[in-house]
Amino acid sequence: MKRRLFPILGFGIILLMAAAGIAQAPITETQWGGPATKAYEEGFVQHVQRLSDGGVCLFGIESVENDAAGAGRSEKGVYGDVIWGPNRARKVLRLADPRAKKAFIVIFTHSGHHAPEPKYPLTFTVNGEQGQITKDNRETYRWVEFPTGALQQGDNVIELSCPEAQSEEEGWDLYLARADEFEAGGGDPAHVGETSFKSTDGGTTWKESPFGPDGDTRAEYSVRMSLDRYLPKGELETPIIDLWRGDGTALITPLRALVEVAFEAEADVPADTSVTYFLRRGTSPSPYDDDWGEYEEIGSGATLGKTIDGETFNRRYAQLKAVLRSENPLETPVVRTMRIRAKVKDNVPTLEGVFVTQCENPVIRYPSVAWEWESWDRPEFLELRERENLDELIAGARTQFEAQVRLMDYATKRWLDGGPLPEYPAWDALDIVNRIDKAGSGGMCIQGNNFLAGMCMAYGWQARLVNITSHETCEVWNDDYGKWIYLDGYYVNHYIYDAETGEPLSMLEMHQRYLDKHYPNGPIDWMKDQTWRGTDPAGYGVGLGVGGPRTPLHNGIDLAAFMRMVPRNNWYDRPFPRPLAHGCVWWPWDGYINWYDARTPPKRQYSHHTDRPQDMWPDLNKVHVHVTSANANDRLFLRFETYTPNFAYFEVNVDEWGWKETGERWTWFLNNGRNTIRVRAVSHLGVAGKPAFIDLNRVMPPED
Repeated sequence: MKRRLFPILGFGIILLMAAAGIAQAPITETQWGGPATKAYEEGFVQHVQRLSDGGVCLFGIESVENDAAGAGRSEKGVYGDVIWGPNRARKVLRLADPRAKKAFIVIFTHSGHHAPEPKYPLTFTVNGEQGQITKDNRETYRWVEFPTGALQQGDNVIELSCPEAQSEEEGWDLYLARADEFEAGGGDPAHVGETSFKSTDGGTTWKESPFGPDGDTRAEYSVRMSLDRYLPKGELETPIIDLWRGDGTALITPLRALVEVAFEAEADVPADTSVTYFLRRGTSPSPYDDDWGEYEEIGSGATLGKTIDGETFNRRYAQLKAVLRSENPLETPVVRTMRIRAKVKDNVPTLEGVFVTQCENPVIRYPSVAWEWESWDRPEFLELRERENLDELIAGARTQFEAQVRLMDYATKRWLDGGPLPEYPAWDALDIVNRIDKAGSGGMCIQGNNFLAGMCMAYGWQARLVNITSHETCEVWNDDYGKWIYLDGYYVNHYIYDAETGEPLSMLEMHQRYLDKHYPNGPIDWMKDQTWRGTDPAGYGVGLGVGGPRTPLHNGIDLAAFMRMVPRNNWYDRPFPRPLAHGCVWWPWDGYINWYDARTPPKRQYSHHTDRPQDMWPDLNKVHVHVTSANANDRLFLRFETYTPNFAYFEVNVDEWGWKETGERWTWFLNNGRNTIRVRAVSHLGVAGKPAFIDLNRVMPPED
């Protein structure tokens, strides 16, 4: 009898609960996902690209080179070699797999932008297949297609000649990458010169790397191949997914318990390709939190259907990753969809009597690029501020933007234009200002804007150099506007603003206006189009919808066809690697992150490309507030998320009572009527980011 009592008693309790009107907790389904491009746009990527039909595949261009680390204008000796008459060049590039859809030879020449165009074409052969390079454009690199049938496994021999040229002046001056410059550029000099050969007798005999006056300088020709074929591996990773919330848009998420979670994906997986799926679990909305577990493999192939019960999963947050691989460079897997579905049990009553009236709560857009930010406690920051009396310069500035504009103006007035050679300065502001005092000239546009960027960083405002067409400029993160802003410390008081709103623009916004004006119907052709756009001072900004405080040499947008960056600004912490004499030659280094989009094709001399804005323009210093409700309507449980270089702490301002320091969690006790909260991130140098804010009304529910 006793054995039968327990189930009868349990059934009785259920009946009593039902009679009292106490229902079992309802089951709700949340979901996130859809086309794989959603993960591409919101999550993290490596070596993949989006397709117009919503799929994501391996990136389809590969650069083959061994010169970039040391390429550029060297102060140590010879850095060019002229191809003319009997003088010929040979470059050997090795391929483990010769298959490609298209193939291009890429060369860097001193002719073009700052020198006369060669009178005669440059003839090349690839494993005996002949072609010519004859292009008159502003840029000193060239590429031209050749048949893919010429490629072979192992050594591919490229020979360059200009037999019609009767002198060096009529020839093609090719870049050389010296072995003694490789280490500073991030490369290994051990085998430099082993794949570059020179002939002085029309190709009858060849000598390995015989450069310099004495023929003993080890160097590589800056000659590359660009192949239209898929990279062997790439990754597509979702953002952090809140399983209690999914992709819901409601601000407040109730306290929930996970019943089960399903991870789903669909992919096209041709022969010789694969897709493998990985999962990790965490308790934090930040992807960089130490709490996150390691990725574990959960499936592979054309479909993924993995379901895990809630007790086993036992975490609120999840991240799903697809690793794409191909053993055939002509084939790629395509991830079509990625979804996460969760069944959750609502453990608390429905929140009543709380009404959100205003909310600015930005989602944090994280970069896939591993940006490196200068450490806040560098002693050089204080030295620069004191030496240049910068505190007095910006004293009284009521906004961050006003202070940054004053620094921009100071950079131009501290400046005398001139070349950065000899003794090319480091990329930090102190070294550049030392050069001004020593040589009278700080250098050219790169130094002017690195000086400006360094002064901004001395106050905790993240800034970096941006290379655009034939110019270097500065972008600084501005918390007044919550965005990156173009400032040019090389031309007096030069920034660009929207003509209707007066809001200063970023380089990405300027690039978009450039495309809309000059390429509204199709992409740029880098080997045919003249991308430099001169500006008539009388027509400044005409047709662009922009203005500027003064009329400079150019309006910035005229040079915004292309953008590349070195993805770091920690030049005190780590002076190297860096490009050799950056800006003195046409940027042959390959450590940049390069922008591309539908109308801006990738440049074939480079390896690293992105079309995701957050990779080059990540959100800084912003806060996303995660709001959870529980068993009462008079309190909410908040958690704060941020991507803030040199982050120190959060601050909250409740009902305008003033800012108060806090950690990443906060319990918000609500009053009857209007309630407000502002949340901001603060860096170690005291820079406060643009606040997130929530305004809501709370009313007491009527009593029964």
